[in-house]
Amino acid sequence: MKKIFKLLCFLLIVVIYSCDDILEEDITGDTVQIASPAEGQVVVGNTVQFLWQNLDGADNYRVQVLDQNQTLALDSLVSQNLLEYNLNEGSYQWRVKGENFAYETEFTFPVNFTVEVSDDLTNQSVLLSTPSDELYTNDTNITFTWNTLSSVDSYTSEVVKSNNGETTIYQEAGITTTSFNIDAALFDVDAEYIWKVKGVNTTSETTFSERSLFIDRVAPNIPTLNTPDDNITSTTEVTFNWTNGTDTGNIQSTVTNTIEIASDINFSSLLFSDDTQNNTYQYTFSNTGVYYWRVRAYDQAGNQSDNSITRTLTIE
Repeated sequence: MKKIFKLLCFLLIVVIYSCDDILEEDITGDTVQIASPAEGQVVVGNTVQFLWQNLDGADNYRVQVLDQNQTLALDSLVSQNLLEYNLNEGSYQWRVKGENFAYETEFTFPVNFTVEVSDDLTNQSVLLSTPSDELYTNDTNITFTWNTLSSVDSYTSEVVKSNNGETTIYQEAGITTTSFNIDAALFDVDAEYIWKVKGVNTTSETTFSERSLFIDRVAPNIPTLNTPDDNITSTTEVTFNWTNGTDTGNIQSTVTNTIEIASDINFSSLLFSDDTQNNTYQYTFSNTGVYYWRVRAYDQAGNQSDNSITRTLTIE
């Protein structure tokens, strides 16, 4: 009877771990069909539209582009059958494959194409560099940068505050470098700020390229410790639980908790530290003795709460 029970448990485990494979379609023998750029195509301007046909059973597509030195210029995973990307003038190869949770196709055969400069900026765009899109930060001393675009005489930049409506807080035309800074005081409230850049010459201009930036200077609340209670005695395996600190500012982002365990109340002899977005952590102590634990919270912008109260536990 015990053997039958063990066999049933084993089969159940196999079924559970194989469930995703069973539900996913096997696409290993399929091939993604490329649409554009086609072999030998010349793309005029710096914005390349990569297009392929949807493949049944593929949840995502891996797109890779190699430059003329066979250096990877792009490696991106997308869920649609279209990807737009800015490339400098030169010769390239691109390929794509389909993927799902359990399977993937082979890459398509590399397709060669060329990017050529054009004086007409209408169908081109400025490739923004830093800061990255949707960055959360508490630093208002920011340098905005982008890549040089051929055939551009100058650039125009804008910064828009999005807070109960949109307000332009900065504009500058005739920029001949590839960066600008603004007065930190213009970031007067925590909010989403949209920064934009376009290229201009005597006959044409690009559309604005834009990214979002989130200024957040409010720290999360201090986490509240729940269990174990203070001054308890426990076995070596302990589950720590607390109420997460929350981000109460105007801009709210994911809050991460840092749990620390030490052998002294000042935490100068740190035994363990780890980050988690959960509100519980299980830890197994190697030695008996008296230990101390606490938790603090920080958000994506780098704001950090104070440490929680410290609790003591004795491991026997």
